[in-house]
Amino acid sequence: MKARHFLNTIAVFSFFSLCVVSANAQQQKRRPGVAISQAGAEALLMAKVEPDYPEAVKSKEIAGQIVIAFTIGEDGSVSEVRQVAVGLFGCKSLNSEDPELQQAAIAAVKQWRFVAFRLHDIPGDQGKPVEAETMVALPFDFRKPGAAASSAPTGTAPCNPRESDTEATEFAQPRVDPSRPVFGAPVIEPGRAEEMLAHRVEATYPQMARIARIQGNVILYVLIDKQGHVANIKAMSGHPILIQSARDAVKQWQYHPFQLNGAAAEVETPVVIKFRCEDDGKRCTRESGSACRCAAIPWSSLQE
Repeated sequence: MKARHFLNTIAVFSFFSLCVVSANAQQQKRRPGVAISQAGAEALLMAKVEPDYPEAVKSKEIAGQIVIAFTIGEDGSVSEVRQVAVGLFGCKSLNSEDPELQQAAIAAVKQWRFVAFRLHDIPGDQGKPVEAETMVALPFDFRKPGAAASSAPTGTAPCNPRESDTEATEFAQPRVDPSRPVFGAPVIEPGRAEEMLAHRVEATYPQMARIARIQGNVILYVLIDKQGHVANIKAMSGHPILIQSARDAVKQWQYHPFQLNGAAAEVETPVVIKFRCEDDGKRCTRESGSACRCAAIPWSSLQE
């Protein structure tokens, strides 16, 4: 009797363990390493099904948008479809709390089909199909004609980078003021500091920024210790997507030790990493495609 009870306990425990392992595996499923904007996804779209909203939803006479996140597979199929409150580039769901509305939008997107997104190692090559995550904002307007303003509700926008995201910070230049150090150390002109650079690691252009054509200058203030190591970094300006890449590179830089009055000294200086996308020497547009080359450029190459 005891043996049977013991075996039953093992069976229950084993089943429970398998459930836990299965759940953890699903939770730890790797997210795609590439994210593309709504405009990028729409350029790959082959077949689109519009949401079939129930009459019960339409009768509420509301307007807004619902943001749907999903993964485009290597074969162009759609998976991991879900509604989100806030999507890429700040797009937001608005007036979309109704479960039936959400179900209708999700059911439609599940039927979409895309051309596979390809990563290109060399501009112009065939590229390799990869999974890509994206989000789309689907607007809806169930208001009766003439019953409300025809304009879209405030806050609706597709999941695309705004022009101001790149224009506002695009080619900002540092203001070097020796009387206002960031770390309390003597301030060195960036041109002179670059001459003392002994080892430089180039910044990597973030894949998401490359796809979205996000570019601009990242300005960092760097504290250099008496041995020439980068001891501290403070970001002063730049697009958030680009700042981390710039920090990761600059923290590995090594300078020749600076000397003030004949002694090794701790100094600070602004560092500018210029992330620029060009198509045959001209600024990239959405139509540039694989001809667009993105690179991080050092201070000495700034010609703005």
